[in-house]
Amino acid sequence: MEIVEAFTTKNKCYQAGAPLHPRGLMLHSIGTPQPSAAAMARYFDQYQPGGQSVCVHAFVQADGTVYQVAPWDCRLMHVGAANAYSIGVEMTEPDCIRYTGGATFVCSDWERAIAQVTGTYNTAVELFAWLCTQFGLDPRSDIISHAEASAMGIGTDHADPEHLWRQLGRGYTMDGFRRDVAEAMNENDDKEDDDMIRYTTIDDVPGWARST
Repeated sequence: MEIVEAFTTKNKCYQAGAPLHPRGLMLHSIGTPQPSAAAMARYFDQYQPGGQSVCVHAFVQADGTVYQVAPWDCRLMHVGAANAYSIGVEMTEPDCIRYTGGATFVCSDWERAIAQVTGTYNTAVELFAWLCTQFGLDPRSDIISHAEASAMGIGTDHADPEHLWRQLGRGYTMDGFRRDVAEAMNENDDKEDDDMIRYTTIDDVPGWARST
């Protein structure tokens, strides 16, 4: 897994710099047909009327790349009440789906969509296993999705990421995700950080250009 530091310094959440003491991890899906984490990082690092005032901590791609757009210990606006204690991570989505209303979509290329969703799921498992280790979190109790946060009354009314998994027939569930993260943590017990992740910066990304 490669983590690219591409901090969204123009984002109001980043600029506020409110401290976060992580006690949980939140899994999101971006809700738009965009497979590029770099594109999402650029979008949230720009000035808009009033400024961008929402953001997560990272976006994950299908190829194992993670764009970290804020420090893990920075409080951001990504879900609702759980902002106060959770790190938020968004999975990118296939470019061959088209939303038709709410969380419902149609798909023009199932093979490509399934490859994208499988890849982002695996990247998220790897990242969450590492984050759980870094912050002493238990994947069985300290990981929830945006949809679960909504059902619990600690998040805004969203259906992600389960809506994506369900409509593409992947059979993924949050219980399964938590199990896979726990298993990945067990497999990582004898590994050093350098064996699990590679940290780079946006300066190392060919063709990168910040938004203006």
